[in-house]
Amino acid sequence: MAEEHRDIAIDFAMALGGLAIVEKDDVFQVSYPLDHSTQLILSELKTYIQDLDPAANLVQSVVDYENWNKNWQAFFKPTPITEQLIVLPEWESPDDFPHPIKIRIRPAMAFGTGTHETTQLCLEILDDQILGAERVLDVGTGSGILGITALLKGAAQVDALENDPFTEENISDNLELNGIHSGFNLQITETPLLNSPYDLMVVNIIKARLFPILPSYFDSVRTAGKVIVSGLLLTEDQETRELLSQSPWKILKTFTKNEWIAYLCEVK
Repeated sequence: MAEEHRDIAIDFAMALGGLAIVEKDDVFQVSYPLDHSTQLILSELKTYIQDLDPAANLVQSVVDYENWNKNWQAFFKPTPITEQLIVLPEWESPDDFPHPIKIRIRPAMAFGTGTHETTQLCLEILDDQILGAERVLDVGTGSGILGITALLKGAAQVDALENDPFTEENISDNLELNGIHSGFNLQITETPLLNSPYDLMVVNIIKARLFPILPSYFDSVRTAGKVIVSGLLLTEDQETRELLSQSPWKILKTFTKNEWIAYLCEVK
């Protein structure tokens, strides 16, 4: 595809849950897990890329899973977030790193490993906002990385919401890797039961999936509580501000990394 569109297309492809990516000349290859949502993801990616560049060509094929573990070890490296936080793949020794909080992850989706900008933005904000004893709502928990981080930082409880049953095993693995045996309450459902109000809510979901569900969470956080909204491109900033203007949330600050933007809000 055209060079001016490639970086943003790659970011979007990885945000959809890509496992790893390879670039060569004007072509990039992204791998997705083969499950019930694969065709939906590929359709969303195709629509996005063709809107960006109508001349782009997309080809799909099934690749032997056996080789992807080796690709992960080349792709997923230790990712320092702040002076306090680092995200480590499970094969790294935590003792090799000086950071006080080491978040260990078994890779299953790029959106939840700390390698993607949107996850990094959420982690940076969480590091500053979690002071201890908070009740946290993690919407679209994915790998569980944000809820796990909140607990490692001292949150009292995390209610983690997900609608994809294929994430459950990976979340369980990541909780075990981080020594978390209580406080992380997972619901895998389209109709979650909330124990509102929360002190803090974090949501890291791309626009196409975020915008339809976000209004149903407008009343989930207490007055003066905080909301972190991420998963959005800089080009979607105005639309996001318009949606947030309909909420009881006031934008305190925005954070950007490459083409991506996250919002820290306070409940009015």
